[in-house]
Amino acid sequence: MESRPLRLALAALALFGIGLDARRALATTLNPVSDAALVDRAPVILIGQIEGRLPNTTDAAVTDWLVTAERVLKGTVSDGALVLRVPGGEAPDGSILHLYGAPAFRPGERALLFLAPRPDRTWRVYQFGQGAFHGARADGRLFAAQNLSEVRVVTGTLRDRRAPRELRDFDAFAAWIEDRVAGLERDPDYLVRPSRAGLRAITDEFTLLSWNGMNARWFEFDGGGTVSFRTSGVQAGLPGGGAAELTRALAAWNAERKTPVLLGNAGTTDATAGFLRRDGVNAVLFGDPNGEVEELDCQGAGYLAIGGWRTEGGTGYFKEANYHRISEGDVIVNNGLDCYLSRARNPSKYIERLLAHEIGHTLGIGHSSENWYEPRAVLRNALMFGGGLSSSDARGGQLNSDDIAALQALYQPPKPLPPGACPANTLCLLGGRFEVTATWQNQFDNSSGVAGAIRASDVAGYLYFTDRNNYELIFKILDFGGTIKVFYGQLTNLHFTISVKDKRTGAVKTYSNTPGDCGGLDENGFTAGAVIGDFARARSRRGRAGVRGTCRPDADTMCLLNDRFALEMRWRNQYDGSSGAGLPKRLTNLTGAFGFTSTANLELLVKTLDFGDRILVLYGALSNLEYELRVTDTLTARTKTYFNPAGQFCGGLDNDF
Repeated sequence: MESRPLRLALAALALFGIGLDARRALATTLNPVSDAALVDRAPVILIGQIEGRLPNTTDAAVTDWLVTAERVLKGTVSDGALVLRVPGGEAPDGSILHLYGAPAFRPGERALLFLAPRPDRTWRVYQFGQGAFHGARADGRLFAAQNLSEVRVVTGTLRDRRAPRELRDFDAFAAWIEDRVAGLERDPDYLVRPSRAGLRAITDEFTLLSWNGMNARWFEFDGGGTVSFRTSGVQAGLPGGGAAELTRALAAWNAERKTPVLLGNAGTTDATAGFLRRDGVNAVLFGDPNGEVEELDCQGAGYLAIGGWRTEGGTGYFKEANYHRISEGDVIVNNGLDCYLSRARNPSKYIERLLAHEIGHTLGIGHSSENWYEPRAVLRNALMFGGGLSSSDARGGQLNSDDIAALQALYQPPKPLPPGACPANTLCLLGGRFEVTATWQNQFDNSSGVAGAIRASDVAGYLYFTDRNNYELIFKILDFGGTIKVFYGQLTNLHFTISVKDKRTGAVKTYSNTPGDCGGLDENGFTAGAVIGDFARARSRRGRAGVRGTCRPDADTMCLLNDRFALEMRWRNQYDGSSGAGLPKRLTNLTGAFGFTSTANLELLVKTLDFGDRILVLYGALSNLEYELRVTDTLTARTKTYFNPAGQFCGGLDNDF
């Protein structure tokens, strides 16, 4: 059985949309509105330029985009520029609302937008994400492509699922809209079929990333906790209003006994904030009480349900990866669904399956497949299949093997390690006697996690927080016979705790940040250390852009940042008078280290970061010998030296090289 529990196959372009996101979880359920209905019902239609994202001036988790109106196809826009407000995003308090199916844009893109006014004088996309068409160029022409990658498309019949996969020519679609607005109805001659290469080009152009590239999960289950949902309102057309269907939908996920997942139905609630604000209640809101989406018509066209999760900004670590900590999940079931249910084969089972699918998304699980023509039965028959949900489906909240594999990937505890194995994210040093781990917290955005570990030798290694190429801590432990000495250097000012366990004696010591820009050196026991500088948000923009310098590595020279910076080091042992040139060891494009007499025994860790307007140089030491570090920028010929006097154990930070 093949499983894709935490990623989405990049969906093929379809008549109703284009799969844009290969990693984030999905949740919204849609029965597509026809182009003609969109044109007839939307108050305003225009072609505009997405100028960029605006600062969030509200208290809610919303995203505001500045749009310049290029051409109005229907209705009236008083100003040449307007604010398009999309629900979901980061609130001023740092919390995040991930609202599946909400439209997302790129600065500079051209878009064809179906809009409706909001009471606060901003605008919203009509029919949520279905009214946003992105300009995507391929095969020498501009297409108008919807992003429905986070949407589960409902189908009424098998014929619907076999609709030809065509896209809209941007200019021809705009002309067709203008004619229809003027009262001239004609066939949709704007539909065209791109080449395979064109499909790939559009998909690649509009691939979007999830929040920080991380998936999301609940951490309450790990400690034996329960996540409970409540209902607000009732689902018309069902005896009991949908409460029994929700209970069965939750039970479907609880039935997998290899995970600690435990969901409960806690009854009803008066908390109806939904996606407007945090209210601390996981709610299924029947009838869309806040009017957040357009009401369904009696053909069932429009959004049936919209799901999303919130986080207060924190992250957690599970199975060698960081995840967003889900703190609240909500599902909105749209108004008018009863008219659609009247044609369902089994309305109760249909709602049960709809709710179970949406609850799966609030657990952090994505679609098994989005291919309407999915040939693999195990994916096509999964509860989390995203390629279509027929009104004749009466299976209820039944999970198959692919759904179970997804749930286990997110929540099944890791298997015990075999005897003698080094645990994940652990430095096992001195013949495995010492186990070194670390946790970190970013005090600027409240994210946190477990540090990853990279072993350099039997006495030394590196610890990183989120980027394997961006070392944050360097650690070394040496056995001097009667004394075990611990050294560590930092290239970060984020909060961290290093834990060192002596498996022979059972003793455990921890090290956390202390004042001063230094690392830690313990001559006679375990002591705390300090930190160096803030580079957690740094990314080497010029390095990524490919700007190269003229540095050439040799026995005494190390080159960093695409050969832009040349680093050399001299050292002197104040105890025996010996001296020499440092032995370079390049670790990543950003980071390198020097040894004095052997690269197996690293003494100095160095990092260079390009912020665009300045260069940041950081270095942390694992030695109290005298040394001088020289850094040369081969693009500007500028050289700086950094000196550590004998007896001092410290590093340094130069924020303006």
